[in-house]
Amino acid sequence: MKKEAAATLPVFFFLLSILIATMIAVSVQAQMVKPSPETQCHDNGAFSISNLDKRGISVSIKKSGGSSSSPAGSWREMANGLYKFTSDDMAVVDVKGGYYTITVDKKSYGVTCPPFEFSCKLINLTINSCYKRNDTFFGKYTAYSYRYDKKNEFRFEKPFMLRYDATALVGGKKKELTRAPNIKSPDFEDINITRIKRVGSNTYTLKWQTPLNVSKLMIRYDDCDTARYKFYDSFVCTDRPSCSKDSECLQSERCDGSICTPISCAACQYQSNHTCVDYDCCTDLDCDSGFVCGSSRNCQPLSCEFNEYVAGHSCETLECAEDEYIFNSSCSKLNCAKGQNAVNHICKDITCNDDESLSFETNGCQKLKCGFLKKAKDHKCVSMFSLWFGRK
Repeated sequence: MKKEAAATLPVFFFLLSILIATMIAVSVQAQMVKPSPETQCHDNGAFSISNLDKRGISVSIKKSGGSSSSPAGSWREMANGLYKFTSDDMAVVDVKGGYYTITVDKKSYGVTCPPFEFSCKLINLTINSCYKRNDTFFGKYTAYSYRYDKKNEFRFEKPFMLRYDATALVGGKKKELTRAPNIKSPDFEDINITRIKRVGSNTYTLKWQTPLNVSKLMIRYDDCDTARYKFYDSFVCTDRPSCSKDSECLQSERCDGSICTPISCAACQYQSNHTCVDYDCCTDLDCDSGFVCGSSRNCQPLSCEFNEYVAGHSCETLECAEDEYIFNSSCSKLNCAKGQNAVNHICKDITCNDDESLSFETNGCQKLKCGFLKKAKDHKCVSMFSLWFGRK
């Protein structure tokens, strides 16, 4: 029995070595299989594509029927030696969502994007001024609007969701006071905020009844990364001259609450007589169809060429059929007469070969079938005798 056991031992180790070698080969082969590219799209308008062999030179994204755009983004190398591209938010701003094509260099990949919801990029604010008169502190700032669709415009409607930090002297020492949704310093709790709607922005005025001297005001939105987005601003508070009317202030100021306050106009406004006046339009989307926003920011009629038609706010080239012609910026049927055909958008007489005749039934040429001792000539059958003896 001992001899038999000793004899089977080498066989066992031989089979074991084959099994281990097979498992190693399968493992190596599995590692050599590269994962397929994966795409993702998020409701903040960002998208990504991973498992690419190399960094691409160009990246673009396009919705079916739409135009292609080249979004900003970044590349990084993944752990498996492949690469991933991630776009910034709002690269895909689509309130309905849909199917998009991502093109990296010359290769295309599909991705389905959800409806656009929200991006921290939408909150863009600037503090215009902060000052104190008597026992009232004023902090004025502008929150800019962003139009992300023909009918949708983001306006920040809840200013109390922001966080306000004020640096003030309390008992001879500087102290940070906070007024936020979940944090309210006792000295900075009772504030009032009013808003004025404007084209392209909302302007806000924070009023705070306090005996404290405020040297600095900071505003931010805690739910977003301040390092990436412009929803954070700080302003060193200064004194402003008192006034009773606008004429006592600079042209770039207006008398607001008996204080000369700098005017901060939005991108689609201009300054005039101590106030901001809205332009007639800011983009073509602000105009009716067939009009564009001109250089003077007013809606002007779109001027198209004779072979173009108006499509929204742009001119598109007409593509008429062979039997159509361009009239009044549209395609009209030629309605050629019998014996004519439409050629390159005009009517031309049908020219038949010498051995053919014109058929008005088919409006085309048909082969002549001449009988015995007859021959086709000048589109009709002629007797051979007539040809021989010079008869017509």
